[in-house]
Amino acid sequence: MQRIWARALLMLTSAGYVTVLIVSPPVDDPTVVVLALIPLVVAGSLLGLKPALVVMGGLIAATSLIVELLGPGIYTILRTYRGIPLLMFVMTGIVVGRLRDVRTALEHELEHRRAVERELRATQRRMEEVLDTKDELITSVGHGLRTPLTAVLGFAQMLRIGDYTDMAASDREEMVGFIAREAFELSGIIDDLLVAARIEIGKLETTRVPTSLRAQVAQVVEAWDAVAVAGIRVSGSNAVASADPARVRQILRNLISNALRYGGDRIEVGIGSDGPEVVVEVIDDGPGLPEDEWETIFKPYYRYHSEITQPGSVGLGLTVSRGLAELMNGSLTYRRANGLSIFSLRLPQDR
Repeated sequence: MQRIWARALLMLTSAGYVTVLIVSPPVDDPTVVVLALIPLVVAGSLLGLKPALVVMGGLIAATSLIVELLGPGIYTILRTYRGIPLLMFVMTGIVVGRLRDVRTALEHELEHRRAVERELRATQRRMEEVLDTKDELITSVGHGLRTPLTAVLGFAQMLRIGDYTDMAASDREEMVGFIAREAFELSGIIDDLLVAARIEIGKLETTRVPTSLRAQVAQVVEAWDAVAVAGIRVSGSNAVASADPARVRQILRNLISNALRYGGDRIEVGIGSDGPEVVVEVIDDGPGLPEDEWETIFKPYYRYHSEITQPGSVGLGLTVSRGLAELMNGSLTYRRANGLSIFSLRLPQDR
């Protein structure tokens, strides 16, 4: 917009100068010729050196032509005043245009410096966030791994010593089952940590193959301790998504684990279709979350619940699950409806 106004002003002043020169051509003095400095200053100060030089050449040519036709002749003016008007043209055009270019260059340099400063401040903030995240990661992982690992080591030690005691077979079976459950939790934590790191640096790749959601739910449930998942009800159609089966199972494992840890007695996994998408919903009748926490729970290391003794709770499961869903062109959301907590995983339907 500024350049449009500058060009309009230049055309107006140039046309005005030519009109004045035609109406009142210089005879004894070149006073009228000095008016050409106005469009020249406009061109140099608003548009720069190159436009100023072009305008200067055009004004000199126009002045020469008009003076030759209507005045005493350009030769007479230059001889009488020793080329002062022409020299004035040249010096003004060069100086004013150059000053404009220098000012523009300085403005660009200042803007570049401001951009660099903004980038440095943003980098500093990111570094501070990384350090804070690192501290949170160490604290969270330390707690998440220590509790189940301590239990696993304790029971394993008891089983080793049990070869020389009268430990009942039922006790051994219970200990082995506990170790298996905790190892399963630890495996899930490690998977989430690795995936979270790869998502953060943009190095995680997913496949796109026909994936039976009911089959993935069945695999996840079967891998769990039978007693823990005995009350889970699976319903709905056998929808097929275009997704990565391993990543779908990881999401489902996190959602079911979350329901088992924080939900109520009723847990249901519903499978269905919704237009071009397939939907898996993990539903429980637990206490749920207030609406202002529905998005916050997907942030890293976030825990709304206060049960710090829960094993396997690093605070990355939901974050990783949403990241995986988005990598597969899907989504993961939470809502509360009719007294139920509902996690909805949506994925593209296989065509």
